[in-house]
Amino acid sequence: MSLKKKIIPKVSQLLHCISLWGIDESTNEFEKNFTVLINQHMILLFFIFFFHSISVILFLEITTDSIFLGIISFFWLLGMLLKEHRKNKKVLFCAFIFLCLLITYYSSYCGQESGVFLFYFPLISALSFFFKVKTDKKIIYFLAFFILACLYITIAYDFRLVEPGRLIIINGYEKKLMTLNVTFSILVFVVDYYFIERKRSIIFRLSSENQVNISTIKSLQTENERLLKNQFIVNNLTEENINEIMRLAQKDDPFFLDRFQFFFPDFFSKLDHIGAKLILSDHHLCAMMRLNLDTKQIATYTNTTIKSVESKKYRLRKKLNIPSDVEITQWILSV
Repeated sequence: MSLKKKIIPKVSQLLHCISLWGIDESTNEFEKNFTVLINQHMILLFFIFFFHSISVILFLEITTDSIFLGIISFFWLLGMLLKEHRKNKKVLFCAFIFLCLLITYYSSYCGQESGVFLFYFPLISALSFFFKVKTDKKIIYFLAFFILACLYITIAYDFRLVEPGRLIIINGYEKKLMTLNVTFSILVFVVDYYFIERKRSIIFRLSSENQVNISTIKSLQTENERLLKNQFIVNNLTEENINEIMRLAQKDDPFFLDRFQFFFPDFFSKLDHIGAKLILSDHHLCAMMRLNLDTKQIATYTNTTIKSVESKKYRLRKKLNIPSDVEITQWILSV
C-alpha cells in the first residue's frame, strides 16, 4: 500500500508535467488549453501504438516490419517534444500525408484480412482535432480527400499495391492481425473522439466567457464615461480644455503632465496619500487612465507595447493596493 501511495503521486506529477510541456505564458487561454490537449493526446497515441507494435511482436514474431512499427510509435512522442513545430500547419500536413501513405503500404503488405485499412478512419477523425474547422477548411478537405483516395485506390487494386508479406501468408497471421488492428483502431478512434469533444467544450466555454467579458467591458466603459464627465464638471473643464489635454496626451507631449495637473490639481496628491509614493512614469500612466484611455490607446500614444502598459498597470495596482477584482481605470476615475 505504501509503495502504491508513493508511485501514484509521482505518476500524476509526471503526467501533469507532460500536459504543461511547452506552454508559453504569453499565449491566449485557448492556445494554452489546446497545448495541454495536444500533449495528452500525443502521449496517449504513443502508448497505444507502442503497445500495438509490442503486441504484433508477441503474437506473431520479430520481423523488420514489426520493429519498424515500434520505431514509428515514437513518432508521436517526437511530435510532442518538438514544441515549436507540433502546431505548425505545414508539419501537421506532412505528418498526415506520411501516416496515410504508411497505412496504405501496410494495408497491401499485410492484406485486406489484416484490417490495417481500418486505421484510415481514426486518421480522418483526427483532422478536426489538429486543425481548426473554421480557418483550416481547405487543408481538412484536401487531407480528407487524400486519405479517402488512398483507401479507394487500395480497394480498387484489391490490397495489392505492394507485394504481400510472405511470412504473414505462410503462417496465416491475417486473423491475429485483424483482431489486433480492430482493437487498436477502435481505441485510437475513441481517443480521437474524446479529445475532439474536449476541444469543443473548451471552445464553447471560452466563447461563453468571452461574451460575458464583452458585456462587462461595455458596462465598465459606460460607468467610466459617467465618472469622467462628473470629473470634468467638478473641475469646471470646458470642451476646449478637454480637447487640449486629449490632444497633448495623443501626441505624448512633454507638457501633458503640467497641463493635466493644472486641470486636476489635487489628483496626484490624493494618490500619494493612498499608497506608496509614485514616480513620474506612474503619474503619467494615472493621468492617461484618468482621461479614460484604454491600454491599446495608451500604448499607441506613448509608443510602447500593450504588454509593457499592462506590466506598468500591474505594478501600479500593487503600489496603490488596488484589489484584484476592481478594474484599475474605474478605480482611478473614482479618486
